[in-house]
Amino acid sequence: MIAARRLPPHPDPPPQGLPYGKIAMSQPVTAIIRRMSGNRGTDVRLFGPFRLDVGEQRLWKGNNELKLRRKPFAILRFLTENPLHLVTQEEVVEDVWGKIAMSESLLRTHMSEVRRVLGEGAIETVVGRGYRFLLEVGAEKLPTSMPKNVEAPANTASLVGRSEEMSFLRQGFEAVLDQQRRVLFVTGDPGIGKTTLIDAFLAQIAAPQGAMIVTGSCVEQFGTGEAYLPVLAALGAAGRAPDGRHIVDLLGRHAPTWLVQMPGLVTDENLQALHLRIQGATQGRMLRELAEAFEVLAAERPLVLVLEDMQWSDRSTTDLVAMLGTRREPARVLLIVTCRQAELTKGDGLAKVMAELRARRQALTLHLEALAAAAVTDYLAQRFSNSRFPEELAGTIHGMTGGNPLFIVAVVDDLESRGMIRHVDGAWQLTVGAAAVASRRPDTVRQLIDIQIDRLSSNEQRILEAAGVFSAQFAAGCVAQVVGLPADDVDTLCEGLASEQRFLRFVSSEPWPDGTIQSIYAFAHALYRDAALARIPSATRRAWHRTAAEGMEAGYGERSEVVAGELAIHFDEARVIRKAVRYYCLAGERAMRRFGRADALTQFNRARALLAKLPASDDSDHAELAVLRQVGPAIIALQGTQDPLLEQTFARTAELARKLGDDRGLLAALLGRQRCHFVRGELPKVEDHEAEVAEVLARLADPVAAAEATVVAWSARLFRGQLAAARRPLTEACAVLDAGGGDTASIVNAPVVGLWSAHMVVLTWLGGAPDEAMTLAGRMLARGSVVRDPFHLVTALTITALVHMWRREPEKTLETARRALEVAREIGSPVWQGRAMSLHHWAATVLEPQTAKAHCEELSSTLSGLLEAGPYGHTAFTPCVFRVYAAAGHADRALRELDGALAFVEVSDERAWSSELHRVRGELLADVDPAEARRALARALEISRQQGARSFELRAELTLAKLDRGAKKRARLEALRRVYVSFAEGFGTGDLIEAKTLLDAGH
Repeated sequence: MIAARRLPPHPDPPPQGLPYGKIAMSQPVTAIIRRMSGNRGTDVRLFGPFRLDVGEQRLWKGNNELKLRRKPFAILRFLTENPLHLVTQEEVVEDVWGKIAMSESLLRTHMSEVRRVLGEGAIETVVGRGYRFLLEVGAEKLPTSMPKNVEAPANTASLVGRSEEMSFLRQGFEAVLDQQRRVLFVTGDPGIGKTTLIDAFLAQIAAPQGAMIVTGSCVEQFGTGEAYLPVLAALGAAGRAPDGRHIVDLLGRHAPTWLVQMPGLVTDENLQALHLRIQGATQGRMLRELAEAFEVLAAERPLVLVLEDMQWSDRSTTDLVAMLGTRREPARVLLIVTCRQAELTKGDGLAKVMAELRARRQALTLHLEALAAAAVTDYLAQRFSNSRFPEELAGTIHGMTGGNPLFIVAVVDDLESRGMIRHVDGAWQLTVGAAAVASRRPDTVRQLIDIQIDRLSSNEQRILEAAGVFSAQFAAGCVAQVVGLPADDVDTLCEGLASEQRFLRFVSSEPWPDGTIQSIYAFAHALYRDAALARIPSATRRAWHRTAAEGMEAGYGERSEVVAGELAIHFDEARVIRKAVRYYCLAGERAMRRFGRADALTQFNRARALLAKLPASDDSDHAELAVLRQVGPAIIALQGTQDPLLEQTFARTAELARKLGDDRGLLAALLGRQRCHFVRGELPKVEDHEAEVAEVLARLADPVAAAEATVVAWSARLFRGQLAAARRPLTEACAVLDAGGGDTASIVNAPVVGLWSAHMVVLTWLGGAPDEAMTLAGRMLARGSVVRDPFHLVTALTITALVHMWRREPEKTLETARRALEVAREIGSPVWQGRAMSLHHWAATVLEPQTAKAHCEELSSTLSGLLEAGPYGHTAFTPCVFRVYAAAGHADRALRELDGALAFVEVSDERAWSSELHRVRGELLADVDPAEARRALARALEISRQQGARSFELRAELTLAKLDRGAKKRARLEALRRVYVSFAEGFGTGDLIEAKTLLDAGH
């Protein structure tokens, strides 16, 4: 952060706690974990007359603080960790700089600075070997009665013109202390003081209440942001803090899907165990785990989560804000989100979340306005004690800046640096008239920043300009490579700017995969970066982006995927298209693993847009094919199969695969198109691609691939009612897939092919083996639990509940459907949620008829919306909905539901359950229109016989036998007997028990 500063050579030190000395920053993709109640003093070392506070990076001699630059400080830290022991030069370099080659002269320069500060007799040089720290080192012990507090951050203790805003934030925190979670949006223009206000507020609440404060910030990037990046950065910083082991352990217990994204916090062995635990995880699970982890933390002490600059947020982080905002459980959790609302479009994800949370009264908004002229007067009085400024100065500055705090501070800094404000005769005075101040008015704050940059040395200017290509945060070593200066020189200059609180601030030291330890800096405000970047000619900017990318690539080596998003942007800006495409794809795959599907799709689409700029060639075709094979699954995961772009994506994928002779890619595209037709309820169209699929399979000669294709094709025929024809190919194909252990990761169309067990369960029940169907369902459930795939699990649970329903077992149906409903909601699958809800409400209505009305209303209001994303197969569940409507006394609504389902049968050719639809329609009409009822039942019987659906045939005969009288009844009972004796098992199920009872009574 920038602080209002006193520029040399003025003798008087600046007052502490200046109001807008700490200016609202646009922090980089970094995060700060502030443990205000227990961070200070955790590592304080005493030696001789010195006191070394490692956490605060401060050195004291008695009551006097001694200044050490960061590298010499790191050397002293290492030496005091090994007192009275010889440490080699190589050990010092590796600890401070990492595994790099360094000249002895540079090390001696830094060591000399340590010696200069400590004086003679503290460090011994062992010639040719290394150094020995000669003083004994002890640890400071704090009195047990002394509270572990952290001093308020410098320059945030006092604000001007923001008393009402501070009161607003304090009221929110007071509610949190009373277990009333709060979400606060703080909005305003750039430089208006959002971060300054938040920092001052955090400093006030931290020590007295022992609050845990976690801050993450978003970054303005040239492309899409990485999924959950600010949150992961915040959690990573928390885990690396002095007492971060507790955070890591807590995440391991409650949020393993988040801990696995931060491999640096866990051992390789624990990382492997985490991967096993999160198999089959979903975005819903990720969000829920983090919310629960936050609540566990908040039970220990109040938790304040601050997400800054959310106008640049990735979609996944926005989803997290939405979820946290809608949780209602009592918890001491305060979520503060800052953003520039003017930069949000109406359809923007964050804008929608803000509007929805405010409409539900689940969030409050604080909009910061410009400061009044009186606040400028207060600011000048606080910044310059004992001043003799003319009264009109504050008004002049206010008129120049429009009351923008950042602009105000920049203008006053400029006046002081030019000597127009000076310390004369013991008082601060304006040495020119107010009119002269106004005449020097820059048009914008950016223009003023540009003037300030011009006053720096040439190397400092180049460093700031080069840093601009790295967005808001950068490693000193990367900038060094861009500008061609030694890394240590760049680090020293950056450290100087940061220590003077000009333009930059120090973030952290970070080990890189190449063994180096990089100093990470950030622009103190987004406007500083914008001004620096605007100074660079476009050609130079492109060259610097390329150099930056190549440096990061070399630094991260095989782990370059970790920074794939940044590399993609650098190569994109450098117009190195092929590498940009490669890294956009890697970034997209990384986002998919985090369930950031919207972010992944944005990455893939940018890769496609870049590929369009390449000249036609086999290489560009191969690259496009690789991207397209990722795009299809991403669209399905995010938007389902209804997106019209999906058909185009699969068509283009197939076209390229044919051209390039990629049979695997072609098969994936063809099966993908079949899947779209299947899920959309366009069953006849599945056959359109079967001939080409057969040709591809002949070339591949792969039995597993053939089994996959068979399941897709013959499942469609099963749904069309071709039971007898589908039985053998499905049985054989499923045997092949089962023999492979059901490894859906190797299956090109896993989300559909993974349903093979469900299809066999349905086929078995329809064929007249209800007990065998139940056995198969049990195996399917067991496999779903082992593989931990939630889509497999929700399928297994729902189909098992369907079989229980067919077997007339409402208690088991209710319990299994309830579990299916929970999983469906967790994974965000509306289709399976609608199916499970239909079964659940049927069973609940059977068991408690008085609940029929409530269940009827819920189905009526939500079911159609849930099922429209995937209408296929819904006719199997229509009889459940019909029963609920009828039990609630809405026979007309029940009849409309049946007629709608039968109309869908004609459109989609989904006839596997049409016999049952006609049968329940006949039951409904038996009393009001006997003739139509008999026609419906006759049609049900005809269809079931044609299809070989023995279980449905039994039901149709059973219903007719209950309706007929006299001679017709005897004939009908004989027909029922013929069906009954064809069954070889299942005699304990409801239909067969009723049939036997009826036959025994007739006999």
